[in-house]
Amino acid sequence: MRFSRIAKLLVFSAITSIALSPSSWAQKAQLKPVTLVLEWTGFQPQHFGFWIAKERGWYADEGLDVTIKNSGGSTQAMQILTGGQAQFANVAASALVQAAGRGSAPLKMVAMFSQKDSMSMAYFESSGIKTPKDLEGRKMGLVPGSVAFLLWPSFAKANNIDISKVSIKSWDFRSYYGIFGAKQVDVAGNFTLGSTGEWLFKQRGETVRQFVFSDSVPVLGTGIVVRGDLIKSDPDLIRHFVKATQRAWAYLATDSKSAVPEAAKIVHQQFDETPAPEIIAEYAYEMIPGRMLVAQPGKPQGWSDPAEWSKMIDLLKTYDTEMTTTPTPGDVMTNDFLSK
Repeated sequence: MRFSRIAKLLVFSAITSIALSPSSWAQKAQLKPVTLVLEWTGFQPQHFGFWIAKERGWYADEGLDVTIKNSGGSTQAMQILTGGQAQFANVAASALVQAAGRGSAPLKMVAMFSQKDSMSMAYFESSGIKTPKDLEGRKMGLVPGSVAFLLWPSFAKANNIDISKVSIKSWDFRSYYGIFGAKQVDVAGNFTLGSTGEWLFKQRGETVRQFVFSDSVPVLGTGIVVRGDLIKSDPDLIRHFVKATQRAWAYLATDSKSAVPEAAKIVHQQFDETPAPEIIAEYAYEMIPGRMLVAQPGKPQGWSDPAEWSKMIDLLKTYDTEMTTTPTPGDVMTNDFLSK
């Protein structure tokens, strides 16, 4: 009798599975496929919210089947976006402002989940550098034309650094990591928090320290950017995508001790040659949640302050000679798509 009962349960389970499968397939088919392009390789801390929203099914809850792709930086991500190969892009706010000031296609940031940019200058503790003022008499590597290159004079001014006493060495993104590691410069100006490879240098007995630009000058972080035509043609699509992403970043902000390790495991599975999840998580705490909290109390996750945008716009316009116009905050951002 017992075997017969188990057999019946197994048969019932199989029939139920067969009966439910078509509807689950149909549900999957009904999800709207969209693409998000990131501004870099997707295992960095500023990407954690997107992976959590996808893995936990929060995008699916909003009717979306999201594909996440990498790119070679914010400029390339915006090119992919304007070319119609993606509906959404994660882009640095500074790069968006520069593009707008140079007359590029109209794009807007509809949610910002990194209120303070993580762009930084990295140096080894063994160099004896302790404060920004200690950069005088040192060699610094910078990529010409990069945001770090443009804002270096402003950072120096804010920290009372005599720039004539700092030797700037030009390099490119393909070689700067090796040059820094070989100590051919004292400080590297094109890193971000959580991405200097500290764990590798630690094995050599070296400790990496960083000066973050946004601690001295008004530079906002990254956020979701869309084309102007999508705002007009499908605003609900944007709202659904933003809502799911807000949910993920709220989780990271309010329960980072659970969310960060979870995200680290996800990205470790997604990418080859990444360090162990616990190492990814360890350095992600440099950014999360401190640089990703809401801009003002009572505002929803993803909200950004137009007044802070104005400060950054003025700063970039001062140093970027290729910006022929000065965009307003309303030209490049909106909070209208955020869920309260």
